[in-house]
This record gives sequence, structure tokens and C-alpha cells, in this order.
Amino acid sequence: MNKHLTIALLSISISFLFFQCKSKEIKETNEPKETIETKPEESPLVIEFTKAKEGFVTESLFQVAVSSVLPTEKEREEEAKSIAEQKSLNLLKSYTIPNLSDKGKKELREISKEGKIVNKNVSVGGRYFFLYQIQKPNLKRLVTKDLE
Repeated sequence: MNKHLTIALLSISISFLFFQCKSKEIKETNEPKETIETKPEESPLVIEFTKAKEGFVTESLFQVAVSSVLPTEKEREEEAKSIAEQKSLNLLKSYTIPNLSDKGKKELREISKEGKIVNKNVSVGGRYFFLYQIQKPNLKRLVTKDLE
């Protein structure tokens, strides 16, 4: 429960900071960045992530979009993966049958952890965007019909 509360508070804090603070780009010598000259919210790259389809893209592909403002690449990817796993689990639950058994809930948690971060190395104003994708044959059928 504490882990979920921590993740929720961290997500809210990051969202608040994103909307309330103007970030200054930090220069890092060993990591390529893509710099955007337009307003960040109007950038085609930001729009790609903020408007990215979340949920089932195909019968075998499920995805969610997440972002991070942490300073190092390793920290960003770890945070993005953690948030994405929880976000995936919550969204996957909305596709399942009501009153899912404990076995079904456990299987759903395992599925939510099978995804991979797709890092497009996009940074706008110090915010890094990621897609988290779970790919598995007949995933949609498994989640919507085959879980107990």
C-alpha cells in the first residue's frame, strides 16, 4: 500500500511541477537531446506522447505513455518503468471482468510487468517522454475473456 501511495504522490508532484514551474534545460555531455524551439505543449514530439493511444493498440499490443524529469538516464528509465507498470495494471483492470479472482489479479499484475520502455530520447524543457509497451500474442483476449 505504501508503495502505491508513494507512486501516486510522486506522480502528482511531478505533474504539479511540470505545470507550475518553468524548467531550464540541463546540459549533459554524454547524452543526446532533441531541442525544440516551439512552445513545448505545441511540439509535434510532445503531441505524439500526450496524444499517444493508451490501452490496446492491437490485439497483441498494449501501451501507456509516461514521462520523467529526473536528472540521469538510469533514474528516468527506472521511474518511467515503475510508473508505467502501475499505470498499465490500473488500465488493464478496466478491461477485465468484474470480481476477478485472486489468481486472475496475480496474472494481471504479472502481465503489467512484462512490458518494455520504448525510449525515443525526446526531451522538452527537461521532461523526458517514454512509451511502455506490452506485447504478447492474443493479449486482448487474455485480459478481457480468459482471466478468471
